[in-house]
Amino acid sequence: MLVYSIRIEKKDIGYLKWLLESHDGLATPTTRDDTVDIIDLLVSPDFGAEVEALLEALKEEMTLEIVDTPTRPPLGG
Repeated sequence: MLVYSIRIEKKDIGYLKWLLESHDGLATPTTRDDTVDIIDLLVSPDFGAEVEALLEALKEEMTLEIVDTPTRPPLGG
């Protein structure tokens, strides 16, 4: 499983989730307990290139920054 961590504005979280849901199985978004603006995307290695392309395209629509991956598993594992 790949993890992409991104920082976006809180107002854009719903839009991002909608986009990911419309591309069934592309990525599973999860928020971190300790932040309100970082989303971790859990991605199958088969979809890594597609997610990277989507994130690059979204940088033109919203404030989006790829950040360091979490030091602990995103789902509290």
